[in-house]
Amino acid sequence: MIGEIINGINYRLDEETLTAEVIHMDGYKGDIIIPETVVHESVSYRVTSIEENAFAYSDLKSIVIPDTVTYIDGGAFEESHLTSVVIPDSVTMISSHTFESCENLLSIVIGKGVTDIFYEVFAGCRALASITYNGTMEQWEQIAFAGDDWNEGVPAKVVHCTDGDVEI
Repeated sequence: MIGEIINGINYRLDEETLTAEVIHMDGYKGDIIIPETVVHESVSYRVTSIEENAFAYSDLKSIVIPDTVTYIDGGAFEESHLTSVVIPDSVTMISSHTFESCENLLSIVIGKGVTDIFYEVFAGCRALASITYNGTMEQWEQIAFAGDDWNEGVPAKVVHCTDGDVEI
């Protein structure tokens, strides 16, 4: 494993699998675009995950997550200054506390690939008025929720799906 900062983002690079994980670094701010791949010493690494607390407590305003990311670990964006986020269809799980206390978060789009949402994912997101899911109402109802507090303190009362709304 190699730790490397590339274009302002801190990565853990796995030389065996040729994958990269976004990891924590102090000083993330503004708008960030995570690329699908990063190159270090002429070797390409596919970005596949955002690790625990990677952007937590940062001044991050917006982020673009590529379709290569399949996993977002716990607390990844906790107490950051995000205003909106789109989780691509490639992500299958959103771990606990991922967006907890993101008080500026107004809207989120959740990709239809998500099958698991863990506890307190949006707890304390007091401005989160819009939750959109890129799948059907039936698919939303099939998501495994670890606890009923995933949306604690969120003003949004429905999830907008492709074929209608689900009350939460």
